[in-house]
Amino acid sequence: MKTVSSQLYEEFLKEKKTNRRFELAGLYIGYGAYVISLGIVFWFKRENPLFSAMFFLGLFTRASSLMIGRVFLVPKVFLQLLSTNISEKEDAWDSIQAHKDEMIGRLAGNIFGWNDSSELYSMNQEQMIEFVKKYTVTNWRKIGKIFLMFYIPLSLFVTYLTIYAWFQ
Repeated sequence: MKTVSSQLYEEFLKEKKTNRRFELAGLYIGYGAYVISLGIVFWFKRENPLFSAMFFLGLFTRASSLMIGRVFLVPKVFLQLLSTNISEKEDAWDSIQAHKDEMIGRLAGNIFGWNDSSELYSMNQEQMIEFVKKYTVTNWRKIGKIFLMFYIPLSLFVTYLTIYAWFQ
């Protein structure tokens, strides 16, 4: 039987992998759309104003990639510190302490970047809860899900416009 600490750690690793996949998808879709739109215009010498939609999709995707950083700014294990359930809160804190370098290191890297984040490693549970509250005032995870509901149909529509313009 797995301990709660190892389950939370595995969830942390899955979240890290998901974050990386979204970052790569943003890069591939964004720059891919640039390459496609510029390739159509300069390599194939096709002219139609609808081809610019693909370029703007690339621009929108690259700008939207900033949201990925906000959505994954605070790992979920730290969000469990805000739980009203005492056992969840304690399990999260135990997991954070067991994998301190990796978990707090990720939080520190997300928030402080290359700046000094040594204060995070010496925080007790109450200080960490206050720190996490400060960075979770806006629910970026919910905003990110709502954004995806608009982004996916928009990208499909722009792809349709590009294909439509190609066959005109």
